[in-house]
Amino acid sequence: MNDFKAAELGAYLYLAMGLIENHKVVMAVGYTPEYADKKAKQFEASSNGTAKYIDISVIKTGEKKKCTTINRYP
Repeated sequence: MNDFKAAELGAYLYLAMGLIENHKVVMAVGYTPEYADKKAKQFEASSNGTAKYIDISVIKTGEKKKCTTINRYP
């Protein structure tokens, strides 16, 4: 699991990032990293191999740049 501490709900957005034909895309967005991870894995499974889930970008609500990146959950 990751060492990222959970923040107050709504303080951050978690964007599950992936690759489709070498283009970085947002596969899922969640208020918790667990939800973004779950939805990205569902997206990847239903894409028939065209999408590859890589990591989760953490963005403070209202900001445009990511704070950090956390690894996808096993």
